[in-house]
Amino acid sequence: MGKKKSNLVVNLSDDEEDVKKVEKVENNDIEDNNDEDKKEDEGEEEDEDENSGDEKKESKGKMIQRHKLEVKKLQQQIDKLNHAIPKKDKKAKQDLLVKTKKMEHELNMKHQEELDGFEKTQPNISESLNQLLINSKPNAPSKAYLKKAKKLEEEEQRIKQLEEDRKNFVSKGVIEFNDFMTKLKPLKKSIKMINPDGDCLYSAITNQLLINKIISEEESKKYPRTLRTIAADYIKANRDEFLPYISSEEDYTDSEDPISDYCEEQVLQVGKWGGHIELKALSESLKKVIVIFNAYSNDITIGEEFQNDKEEKLYLSYHRHAFTLGEHYNSVIPSSE
Repeated sequence: MGKKKSNLVVNLSDDEEDVKKVEKVENNDIEDNNDEDKKEDEGEEEDEDENSGDEKKESKGKMIQRHKLEVKKLQQQIDKLNHAIPKKDKKAKQDLLVKTKKMEHELNMKHQEELDGFEKTQPNISESLNQLLINSKPNAPSKAYLKKAKKLEEEEQRIKQLEEDRKNFVSKGVIEFNDFMTKLKPLKKSIKMINPDGDCLYSAITNQLLINKIISEEESKKYPRTLRTIAADYIKANRDEFLPYISSEEDYTDSEDPISDYCEEQVLQVGKWGGHIELKALSESLKKVIVIFNAYSNDITIGEEFQNDKEEKLYLSYHRHAFTLGEHYNSVIPSSE
C-alpha cells in the first residue's frame, strides 16, 4: 500500500526536445543498419549502370524495415525515460505518458505518410517484373536481365515477409490485454477501456456504478471527482486505520499531519493516480465489494464483508503494461455475445 516517491525530476516540458532526442537515436541506428547493406548495394551497382545517373530511392522493403527499427528504438527510448522515474512517482509517470503517446502517434503518422507517398510515386514490383519480361529478348536473356529479375522477385518476397512481421508485432500491453480476455471469457465478462488520464481508478469505479444503475448518466460525468472527495473524507475519518501506511511513505514520513497532507496532495488532486489505499476507502464508503482482476496473478477482493445476494460487486482490471508505461485500471463489464 505504500507509495514511496523520489526527488528525481524528469524534464517533460518540451515536446520538441523529446521528439528530437528520439529521432537522433533513430537516425543513428538507421545509419548503422544502412552500413550492413553497403556490400549488397555495391554489388548491385555493376548491373544497373543505365540507372547510375538517377537519384537513388529507398525501396519499400527497406522503408518497412526502417519503420520497424524506428518503432523499436522509440520504445527503447521510452523505456529509458520510464526507468529513470521511481515507480511511485505517479505524477512524473503521468506526464511522461502524455508525451510518449504524442511521440508514438507522430511516428505512426510519419510512417503512414511515407508509405502512402511511396505507393503513389513507385511502380508496383510485379508490374516492373512483367515489363522486364516483355522488353527482354525471348531466346537469349542477358546476365544483367537474369540478375535484375531475380532481384525483383526477392524484393517482392522480402516486402511480403516484412509486412507479415509487422502485422504479427505486438506490444506487452496487447499481449496482456489478450491474456485478460482469455481469462474473462469463461466468466462472460469483457473490458471497458478507461481513459489513461490519471483518474482511471475513479473513472473505472464510476463506470461500474453507472452500469449497475447506482448513479445516472448525468451524475457519471463528474462522479470521478466526487469519488475522490468520498475517499478523502473516509481516510480522514479513520485516521488510525490508514496512518501506518501513509506515514511510511517517503513524502509523508516527516509530515506533521500525514493524513491531511496525503488527502490534499494525492486523493483530492485530479490526475493523481489511486491505489490500494483509495480502493479500501471507497469500498468501505460505498459498502461495496470491489474485485480487481489481474492477468498474471490471483485476483484481489476488497470489502468481502459487504458481499450479499442483492448487491452487485464492482469489477476492475489492473494492467501493468497498458499504454507503454503500464499501471492502469479498466472497468470489467458483462460481455455481449
